[in-house]
Amino acid sequence: MKVNFIKVLSISLLSLLNLSNLYASQDKIIIINVPKVPEVKIRVPSVSVSASSQQITRVKKTNAIGSSKRVPPDYYKQEEVISTKNVKSGYVKNSRVSAYLQTALISQKELIEKLQNANFKILGEYQIDKKANYVAMIFTNNAMTKMASTKKRGFSGSLRLLIDKKNSLISILNPLFIHKAFMQTDYDEKITKKILDDLHSIFNDLKNSKDVVKFTRLSRYQFMQNMPHYQDMIKVAMGNNKTLLKKARKSKKIIYEHHLDNGSVIIGVKLSRRTSKFVKKTGYQNSELLPYSILIEDNVAKILAPKYYIAIMYPNLSMSEFMTIATIPGAIQKDCDKVFR
Repeated sequence: MKVNFIKVLSISLLSLLNLSNLYASQDKIIIINVPKVPEVKIRVPSVSVSASSQQITRVKKTNAIGSSKRVPPDYYKQEEVISTKNVKSGYVKNSRVSAYLQTALISQKELIEKLQNANFKILGEYQIDKKANYVAMIFTNNAMTKMASTKKRGFSGSLRLLIDKKNSLISILNPLFIHKAFMQTDYDEKITKKILDDLHSIFNDLKNSKDVVKFTRLSRYQFMQNMPHYQDMIKVAMGNNKTLLKKARKSKKIIYEHHLDNGSVIIGVKLSRRTSKFVKKTGYQNSELLPYSILIEDNVAKILAPKYYIAIMYPNLSMSEFMTIATIPGAIQKDCDKVFR
């Protein structure tokens, strides 16, 4: 085996020598090009090191305004503020509407003249307290009368205001507030806004009261669960429309009559002295809910449920305050019933 290995090695050496001589004898030199290995570039992500925690965190790319969002922070909130900044008193603002509009006190004579010059008609006046510090005034116009001349919508046919001598102001029921509540599905925004604009033309310093309610809630308004809604009216008498009106006139309780285009009649009646004192507890600031309205329609005399009417005219009334007049709703119903006896 050793001899064979030496023999093979010798042959290999001789072969290499011959190959060497062969290349040397050639005129040309052959250069073999070895392909280069492609260079691989590795991208190392940028990192930032927190000195306090020594934790490595990836640096996020941000846009030019310094936010990962497409809009600046609070963009929509700012838009909302801009859109509601110049809203006139009485109009819906931040989804809410004021129940009353307030203006500086003027004489009753001047007030009536202003309303009449704007094509409003005075239906009646009612002194709420003995000293006449608080006087309610009921007024309407052709647009309101026509709008309310639909079945079960007669209570929308007029507006009320309070002459508050004690606090030197006039408080006016906001048409947007009361029409949204009383007109229900028949609410006509165009007509109502025109009435509100007419009030602004008379009083250029109108301000919202603190009584504010969510606008969309008004058509389904109730004081609390299981309390009456607008449509839960109470019948206080039945009979021919003319006969019912004749009986009411004999009672000498009527403060005003408002005849609608559809033949229905709204009358405002004086409650008994004992019943009407409830405004001392609920507050004189919204006492223009008196006199109490009765709708004579389709041979039935009906009223808005007192638990509903008092609550919507006093939006800020608390449960504890309401409990202090717990007997009043029943007393109002009895007083209205007596008008037709």
